[in-house]
Amino acid sequence: MRFLKQLQLESRFLFKNWFFLLAPLIYGISMSLWMSNHNQEVANVMGSYTSGFFKANNEFLAIGHTLSLGVLFLASVLSIRRERQTVLLDWTNSLPNSFLSIILAKFFSLFIYSGLFTIIYFLVFLWQGSSFGKDMYYLLEHGFAFSIQSQLSYGVTISLGMVLAVLITNRIVYIIVFCAWMFGTFFMEGYIIQRYQLYFLKTFHLNQFFMDISHSQDWGYRLSRKETLFSQLFVLFFSLFLLAITIMKSSTNRISSFEKRKWTLFGLVTVLTIASFLPYGSLWTERLKHYDQLKAGAVNQLENESFKDIVGEFYNVDSYSIKMELGENNSFQVTAELIIRELAENTPIHFSLYPSFEVEYVSWNGAKRDFTKDHHLITIPDLAQQEINRLEVSYTGSLDEWGHVYGKERNFAFLKKKDMYLPSYIGWYPLPGDHPIYTHFDADTEDYIHTIQYNRHLELNQELPTSDYRVELNNFDFPVLSTSHSSKTTDGVQVFTSENSKGITLLSNKGLVENSEDLPVSIIAHKENYQVLQQKLSDMPDIEAYFQKWLGESFQQGMKLVYIPSLDFIGAETYNTNHFDEALFFDDSVQSYVQVDEGQVINNTLTDLKTRLLSFLLFRHDSLNHYYSEVPEDSVFRGLLETYLLVLYADYFGLEWHEFEQFIGTDFYYLSIVSHINWMTSSSDQNTIEKFDKLMDSYKLQYNEQVILMVAKEWEKGNKEEVKLLLKDIFQDIKTNNKDSFTYEEWMTYWNRTFESGGMR
Repeated sequence: MRFLKQLQLESRFLFKNWFFLLAPLIYGISMSLWMSNHNQEVANVMGSYTSGFFKANNEFLAIGHTLSLGVLFLASVLSIRRERQTVLLDWTNSLPNSFLSIILAKFFSLFIYSGLFTIIYFLVFLWQGSSFGKDMYYLLEHGFAFSIQSQLSYGVTISLGMVLAVLITNRIVYIIVFCAWMFGTFFMEGYIIQRYQLYFLKTFHLNQFFMDISHSQDWGYRLSRKETLFSQLFVLFFSLFLLAITIMKSSTNRISSFEKRKWTLFGLVTVLTIASFLPYGSLWTERLKHYDQLKAGAVNQLENESFKDIVGEFYNVDSYSIKMELGENNSFQVTAELIIRELAENTPIHFSLYPSFEVEYVSWNGAKRDFTKDHHLITIPDLAQQEINRLEVSYTGSLDEWGHVYGKERNFAFLKKKDMYLPSYIGWYPLPGDHPIYTHFDADTEDYIHTIQYNRHLELNQELPTSDYRVELNNFDFPVLSTSHSSKTTDGVQVFTSENSKGITLLSNKGLVENSEDLPVSIIAHKENYQVLQQKLSDMPDIEAYFQKWLGESFQQGMKLVYIPSLDFIGAETYNTNHFDEALFFDDSVQSYVQVDEGQVINNTLTDLKTRLLSFLLFRHDSLNHYYSEVPEDSVFRGLLETYLLVLYADYFGLEWHEFEQFIGTDFYYLSIVSHINWMTSSSDQNTIEKFDKLMDSYKLQYNEQVILMVAKEWEKGNKEEVKLLLKDIFQDIKTNNKDSFTYEEWMTYWNRTFESGGMR
């Protein structure tokens, strides 16, 4: 009863202060405005981006929750100093309460007060989440998790503020507490954790909602649960440890007959706090040890600027037959059979596997062979070749590959319960030749590894040979998706097949579905996104028929669109660089916007996405070659590719030239250049042809820009059939001769042959 009276007294002191009373309301209003602003998709700058609900929520917590911690710091210091700095409150020292009950009453009153922030946050989270279209199960699951984390952060903040107020008796404690607030949040994150890659110190960060959020709402959220629980366990006991110090220091001001009991309890709390750190410390010890092993085998990126300096020569593999069986504790056993035609004399027989895999045996044409293993590279010496050779490899392993890139945590590959991401470039199956899995970047304060796909994706895509694939998955009690051309499930065995593919990637994620619905592309996406994508891409069959009509070419299908929110988390770059195997990976958590006529802002994310799919439909892997560093400087392949899209949007969709502004900020910038004819203020009295002439004559244009404008001008003149005939001849030339570049000189040869007027020279 006396404790409750003391708790009531402390709460009265707290809630009669208008600042502390209004702070939770301001917190809730601020969150509502923040989330509403993101939900309205407000963008008023050309090429700006907005983010989804999960990221917007975490961005608010990174700032808003940190500010609320400052309020709790101030309240905790005032609760300790209240009796010391106000003479009128000296009478409270005469109350018949022990310092244990007094300190606990102060702590619980502050903890209950902090609950107001959490309750208001939770209610706003549910309200705003529903306006974003999130279902109630998702909101409750994530809302409770965030609320628990918030309360633990408030608890350790209150304990730290109280212990500082007890240990530092004069007014300088306010400055010290302010420094502790800044050091435990922004300074620790930006200067210590990120700058020096000391990620194991995250548990000492007062606000666990960091500025740079790498954990996504699906893979990242679930894969980090173990670490989060271990961290929360330690934070809980560390809060009790700080509270115990506060009680011990306060009780020295009063004679007590429970001295031994007091020290015994303090010792017990200290031991429990140390013990609570062991699971978290053990997790990070193993994680960093494994990371150092991967780093030891990585190729130095700065010493090998050329792609060919990093990766050796590949050899062709006719086909793969891979059988994977899932075992206990997320481990797996794989047997891979490779069919290899006779190689040139003196060609070394070696292949690459993920460095941590344990190879059980290697056989060549039915006979087991000795081999050497150096990190990722496995070499088989002295082999006699036949016309058709069969290489069989059996190995075991597990994947949960933590890393960090540019100050953000990543998970490059994993198979954990029902979450799975096994990309082809990681080497989960034998890759022909010397294929380093990781490259090492070490400059100034940056010291990390990343997958070879991260900044060598285009070279890798161009150099890798094509093969046929057949993958069987056994004991997988959850549906697995892939970048393969086809899949089926028979008697619990999931089978994936591809023909003439650059690789095969396996993935599984809660809520993902795959469907083609008679589209030229197969879509892998969350259910809430699938309908939007299906609607946007519903005319793809008609577009394919449109191109077939005047190009006289049938198009090979098999392209996949993987529309997921976790590209950042898995260490894959976004947008124009997330293409591998037979799939385009696109991050659904980021939307792009562009400002067009009269300040109107439009969302051009799906326009960019659809145009990428169309470019792959036309030229497949060659559509990426314009990025390749060894493409000739006078190549107009990129501009040429976009002329086909220009004809499509002008002819099939009927776009006016000014409407091509929607391609600003996309990967198809050259398409937007035709809209520049309306940017010249002195051209109001000129017709469209004259505007094109002035644009071509007034600016120093690149070859690719010239190609686009030449086609647009002839189209405007009405020479539509001539333009189509020109593009058809070039298309057949590229396909017949398997060209991966097209020079400006070649373009002009075709152009002059079609149009007597010639073109720009």
